[in-house]
Amino acid sequence: MNDQNDFAPEVRNSAWWSGDSRMAASGRLVEAIMTKQGKHTPEDISDRENVRMGHVMEPIIGRLASDRLNLEIKEAKYALSHQKEAWLRSHFDFITTDGTHLIEAKNYNSNVRKKFDVETNRVPQADYAQCLHEAVVHNVSKVSLAVLFGGQELQIFQFDFTDQEKEDFIKTSAQYWSFVQTDQIPTPETVEQAKLVYSVGTDEVITASQQVEQAIAYLRQVKDQISAAEKEAEKVELQIRNLMGTRGEIRSVDGTTLVTWRNAKPSMKFNPTALKTAYPDMYNRFVMEVAGSRRFLIK
Repeated sequence: MNDQNDFAPEVRNSAWWSGDSRMAASGRLVEAIMTKQGKHTPEDISDRENVRMGHVMEPIIGRLASDRLNLEIKEAKYALSHQKEAWLRSHFDFITTDGTHLIEAKNYNSNVRKKFDVETNRVPQADYAQCLHEAVVHNVSKVSLAVLFGGQELQIFQFDFTDQEKEDFIKTSAQYWSFVQTDQIPTPETVEQAKLVYSVGTDEVITASQQVEQAIAYLRQVKDQISAAEKEAEKVELQIRNLMGTRGEIRSVDGTTLVTWRNAKPSMKFNPTALKTAYPDMYNRFVMEVAGSRRFLIK
């Protein structure tokens, strides 16, 4: 098994891991960098059922991949650093007995199946980045991504990374790591990143240039258009819901599902109002003040 100490914050933040490359590839570069700088605390997802089931299913997926690929593999439950770039580190799942081919096992919900295409070997950028990261650190070229969808469909995506791809990856990762080392944050490229970077505001006022005023006016116009489109969409959706009534599905004449409206499975949910009513003193003991989020309003 992987050494749990490798997942301690001080260890995770001391290098650039494959999980960080996943975040960068999925548009969460700023979050990854700020986490390593101690400016952001990520959510702890270790207790989530899908995460736990991923660990349970991993050896099974490994065996299935071994049979499908006709390769003799073994567990690779260790962490390595790149031979030259010690700040570049990774964990692994499986490796062939000759040490030339990595196998990364994933247990995914069937809902993400559409993001993968076996014929074109297309996978989400995050998964591709993780495989490339592992290939670079372990100094191999071949990586197979074995994905079990919904517990019933195994698909394997195979990559043979070139030296140029690996060299480019190291250069890009070095740029990311330099932000961590110099305690800088790249300019946000999404609204969510901006919220994260500029989470606390001041009372300082700046004067808008003509270009900024035009940008604000255009933003107001776009938001008005979005609001109008949302109202129109709600009107049409209401018509369809009224047509369905209590029925759960609409199909076309050829049997294709067009719309579903079904009840989700019951779930357990904490009710703070009930706790406050039954045990007001206990409730008040655990009520604490939290910082308010910044609100972006166009006047």
